[in-house]
Amino acid sequence: MIDFAWTRGRVGTSLIALAATIAATPAAAQDTGAAQPSAPLNATPVEERAAEQQADDAVPPSQEIVVTGSRLGANFTAPTPVTSISSERLDALSVNNVGEALNQLPSFRASSGPAQQANLGGNIGARLLDLRGLDPQRTLVLVDGRRFVPSTSQGSVDTNLIPSSLIRTIDVVTGGASAAYGSDAIAGVVNFVLDRRKEGLDGEIAAGVSERGDDGNFFASLSGGFGIGDRIHIVGAVEYEKLEGLGTCNTRSWCANQTLILGNTPPGTGGLPANLIVPGVNTSTMTPGGLINRSYNAAGQVIGTTATDPLRGTKFLADGTPGAFQYGTLVGPLFMLGGEGLGRNGFVSRLRLKAPLERVSAYGALTAELTDNVTLTTDLSYGKVTGTVDAAIFRDFNASLMGRIRRDNPFIPAGVAAAMDANGVNSFILGRAYFDLGPAIGVSDTETYRGVVGLEARLNENWTVEGFYQYGRTIFEQRSTNSVILSRLPRAIDAVRNGAGQIVCRVNADASTTNDDPACVPFNPFGENNYSAASAAYITGNGLQRTESDQHVAALDVRGSLFALPAGAVTVAVGAEYRRDAIVGTADPISVANGFYTLNGSALSGAVEVREAYGEIAVPVLAESALGHLLDLNGAIRRTDYSTTGAVTTWKVGAVYEPVDGIRLRATRSRDIRAPNLFELFGPRTRRSIGLSDPQLGGLQTNPFVTSGSNPNLSVEKADSWTAGVVLTPRGGFLGRFRVSADYYNIEVDDAIGLLGAQTLVNRCFEGVTAFCNQITRDEFGQISDIQDVYLNSNALRTSGFDIEMQYRQRLGRMGDLNAQIIANITQELTTVDSAGAVDRAGQTGLRTGTIPGVPDYVIDGVITWTIDNFQLTGHGRYIPEGIYWTNFVGPNDPGYSITSPNSVDDNSVPSRFYLDFTARLNVDTADGRRFQLFGTVNNVLDRDPPSLPGPFGGTNQILFDPVGRAFKMGARFHL
Repeated sequence: MIDFAWTRGRVGTSLIALAATIAATPAAAQDTGAAQPSAPLNATPVEERAAEQQADDAVPPSQEIVVTGSRLGANFTAPTPVTSISSERLDALSVNNVGEALNQLPSFRASSGPAQQANLGGNIGARLLDLRGLDPQRTLVLVDGRRFVPSTSQGSVDTNLIPSSLIRTIDVVTGGASAAYGSDAIAGVVNFVLDRRKEGLDGEIAAGVSERGDDGNFFASLSGGFGIGDRIHIVGAVEYEKLEGLGTCNTRSWCANQTLILGNTPPGTGGLPANLIVPGVNTSTMTPGGLINRSYNAAGQVIGTTATDPLRGTKFLADGTPGAFQYGTLVGPLFMLGGEGLGRNGFVSRLRLKAPLERVSAYGALTAELTDNVTLTTDLSYGKVTGTVDAAIFRDFNASLMGRIRRDNPFIPAGVAAAMDANGVNSFILGRAYFDLGPAIGVSDTETYRGVVGLEARLNENWTVEGFYQYGRTIFEQRSTNSVILSRLPRAIDAVRNGAGQIVCRVNADASTTNDDPACVPFNPFGENNYSAASAAYITGNGLQRTESDQHVAALDVRGSLFALPAGAVTVAVGAEYRRDAIVGTADPISVANGFYTLNGSALSGAVEVREAYGEIAVPVLAESALGHLLDLNGAIRRTDYSTTGAVTTWKVGAVYEPVDGIRLRATRSRDIRAPNLFELFGPRTRRSIGLSDPQLGGLQTNPFVTSGSNPNLSVEKADSWTAGVVLTPRGGFLGRFRVSADYYNIEVDDAIGLLGAQTLVNRCFEGVTAFCNQITRDEFGQISDIQDVYLNSNALRTSGFDIEMQYRQRLGRMGDLNAQIIANITQELTTVDSAGAVDRAGQTGLRTGTIPGVPDYVIDGVITWTIDNFQLTGHGRYIPEGIYWTNFVGPNDPGYSITSPNSVDDNSVPSRFYLDFTARLNVDTADGRRFQLFGTVNNVLDRDPPSLPGPFGGTNQILFDPVGRAFKMGARFHL
């Protein structure tokens, strides 16, 4: 059932408000006849004057028409909604990366990129495409209708590797397309259509910086094309981009204020709920120089209570001198409100808000007409992306990693040693955040090579056969340095004096020789930088992960007309495809054993073979009839056999009906699938520590290890999708300049593969899902020590909503032209279903560490371009409405709120944000026909900070909100 009475009724008001201030340019429904706001840089003066009249032409006559979402070719009206983004949008907004441009669109969730890296390793800075918020692995990426080689071990494509300067359009199929393209097209398809007939030479150079002097960036590109005779055409492009990124959390006030989740145990204490989202949260059980948390006697028993412990609250200054720690209020096992430690919070202060990135990409394509009816195409591409990340600094608050400090440790300051003797203390727990040692540094390189050879033969006027072979190879390498080795740190800290009075590691001084470690160097944990260089070298090491993946694809299809009906020809396409994906990964021995604190690599190996056969048919029923202007029916079926999970069938049916010219109704129904990728089946399992709340212990905050990774027993996901929409293209007069499309979508995925997230596992276990409790390990005190968050077919996913596009263009006489467009997405639901019930994350605009991200109730994106003579001014606006922080929290304005509930929170709301950008462009023509363009951009003109929120990437949800602030870019383009 489609519910039109949502609380999202505010969408209409927001659309009107945004339209009054700002609208959008050339992202347009493929079949709505969308206008271009201006001629491209390489247009001639005659083409400029004709731009308005030719606005409804999808491509120049010299270009082949591409219909994404179907195998039937150009003479077919596809029922599947397709949004086309032209290269003009990238120029108008000064966006140099195709992934960045797409992630601005409301139907995408920017779940990965330089600003979403935080302290995680992997494909650092990869820009993956996440349609509908269903995760990148459910969005299929094509180049000219063919799969692009995966650039991550998860099977996703990093769009950093695709040059923007050679792209003609980007087609986004916002519905299931597995019957047309195979696995992974559950959320939709993104097809990068290249300008294979490009003429001349184009170049661009640009540089930018934020108002605060960081986030420096540089971009340069060169692309061009030329013909050899009448039958051969060659195009090519090369791009280089360097992003300097942002500094740590302390460089932005919205993050430096340390807004975190503070537990209030037991809930209701002091008249406050169980969870408080407040600024000024400091760590209560660790400091950079060390903090004594609990004392133990010779029998290993804890001494007194937290209030009477004789040593608790003793901190160590930078030089190792003991002092009194200043506690705040609401003191818990990890955090407290106020007290000391602002700017040195081990969980957030060293988080880098945006990872530095460097990329180079190159693409070359040849089109050769061997005869009048046979065409050869070849494509060669190369890309390399290098990213750097600062991992989490080492921290321990409960001796689970460092071990307890014993009385005979010679590094203990004399005053503390005397207090231990006076109070019968044999050992104590030292909480420490290793700011002095610094974070582990991860540097990743991703190199991708791809080659395609294709042949198309026109058998006669009605039939065409096409085949191609593609080989792709991706080499990923991650090198980590300064990573703490978990087995060595406690040995180095547990120091004693030997018979000669020398400070040595206990393992080398005790009676046993089986535990000796000749390389062990004692480490002084008291104060900062009081350890020797040799001891730091002993407890840290360098890691290496190298993964190589290969893809072979061979396909053959035949398409043509079977026979003619009164409304037109019945067209069909049939074909077969073979694909083999293989991956091999190696890692250093310490990583294989998950022996580093963070950035562990892992060995992996696996392969999958896929054999497919498919068919598609289109039947024109009406054309210029009394019953309607047009009625086309479409159907497709595909049988796919996986070497890992067996055979499965996908299908699609659709219809397009135009009762009168200018009103188009369309609908599709499909069964789509996604097979588990190599990473999910055979990939590594990595281990890291995170902070989370334990509802079983009244919301107690803890810091367990989480192991995430593969599961070889996964099965295929199955999805049922349907879309229904209308496209209005009035003819003539005022309305003739107006275009609008609205499409409803509904996708239901069964046996969805995914990581649930550590916090989600803990919460769902507490709510009664006993199967998830098996993934959680508790220590002798009942606290969580380890969580297994591996891939499972445990969920169902549901999402539904509306895509809306509105376009309008207006001539202003001597004042030039205006071209405007609004694109909106309304998400009715984004629901995960497991055995405990359903959780709807539509409207969740916060992101808690260890949980699944949500999407806003709606997003509105608008651009308006004013063109007068050779000058263009473009405004771009994006609105994100108010949302909630986390679906599991219940705030004062939510039903069922009670301060004694473990999921109660003082404020579960996230404020709205509106971002505004401006770009100005000036074209300069020369007498010999050359054209130059100067441009300047101001992003986030209003300098809106993101909402200050707890999150895994820093002090906000950087999937949705801009962490940079006001920023500037200037550059130049040319066409020769």
